[in-house]
Amino acid sequence: MKIMHYIMFLLLLSFCMPAVSEAASTLQSKIDEAPKGATIEIEEGEYEETVVISKPVTLEGTGKVLLRSCGADPVVTIRDKGVTLKNIKVEHCGDEKEDTAIYVTGSNHILEDINIETKRFGIRLDNANDVAIQDSEIVGINRGNGIDLWKSNRNKFENLNITNVSDGIYLEQSNENTLRENNIQKSRYGMHLMFSNDNILDENVSRANTTGTELMESKRTVVSNNKFSSNNNSVNAQGLLIYLASDTEVTGNEFISNRVGIFIEEAENNRLDSNKIMDNFTGVQFLKSNGNKAVNNTFVGNVNDAQAIESSNNQVDRNYWDAASKVDVNGNGESEIVFTADPYFLTLTADVPEYQLFFQAPGIILLQNMLKSPAEQLLIDSAPLMDMTMEVEKEQSSSFSLWIMSAVMILASFSLFILGRKRR
Repeated sequence: MKIMHYIMFLLLLSFCMPAVSEAASTLQSKIDEAPKGATIEIEEGEYEETVVISKPVTLEGTGKVLLRSCGADPVVTIRDKGVTLKNIKVEHCGDEKEDTAIYVTGSNHILEDINIETKRFGIRLDNANDVAIQDSEIVGINRGNGIDLWKSNRNKFENLNITNVSDGIYLEQSNENTLRENNIQKSRYGMHLMFSNDNILDENVSRANTTGTELMESKRTVVSNNKFSSNNNSVNAQGLLIYLASDTEVTGNEFISNRVGIFIEEAENNRLDSNKIMDNFTGVQFLKSNGNKAVNNTFVGNVNDAQAIESSNNQVDRNYWDAASKVDVNGNGESEIVFTADPYFLTLTADVPEYQLFFQAPGIILLQNMLKSPAEQLLIDSAPLMDMTMEVEKEQSSSFSLWIMSAVMILASFSLFILGRKRR
């Protein structure tokens, strides 16, 4: 009997040993044991744990690696300096307000080839500087920001795909960051800058969001070579919103099929130069904004090219307007006929939305010519260009989508008109 008990004890001990060994080799223990500068390779598999990296090491997945947690802590926390995270999928399934997949502070970190699924925040940078995040993907459920910056400077975000989040990339009090070649879709704001200065937004695509990009109380932002398209799923939608911002350079961008291409509100000393503004309901709109410049832009296929309300001191010159009458007497490439954008129809429909039923009706055009808007609401280009400043010949103006947008507005107005009659 004693021998049998002894054998059973040994067998039981042998079954327990692997579990003890496995517990001793968690990812966190490997990180803690690794010397500075080491590369820690994670074998393919799923890991239900959170990790904290507080020294300069590289954590790299080999094959398909998933780190997953539903707890209150971030799945990955990065601190100090010089951490590299590569080829890892991170999933945070918690649904509390502050839940975050990856939390970053410190400086000089690199995140590359990271795939994130989150119910709240994707990556949060808190007082993090000189961080590079590239070649990665973030997918959410519209309850938290994809990448969220707080007092974080000189960071670079390149080649990121971000979908279904609140704000794709959100910056607050964060300066000198570069956002380049990112693709952001189906979110509230594609890129959202607040109280953040000297940032660069270059060659990004912001599509099918409520607002492609908002710049709020931010200075010296460079917005160049981006594409803002189909940001039209709300009555407040626009490609680019410049609000209380100044010294912004908007150059070489495409604004296509948005509700409003560029909306400038209570903003001064901003420059729009050489942009393609095509197939929007309203191309550019100024509201209580003065001292801005719009030059060398191409306006094609917009329902309303431009509107200015309480914005009389803006310089609008040498733009191409497909709706303008063009006569070039001296051959200098400028039309002798001044182009005037009158917001009469938009002002009329703002008070009575049902009047959208009469868009482009002869009676409305006659009224607009007879009852002109006040001078301060007129946007005047004294030297409209004869030729386009940007290539659009190879693209078909998406008149179909524009007609769909107009038809939806007309149907909505017609429904309001019918409901109004029934109530009487």
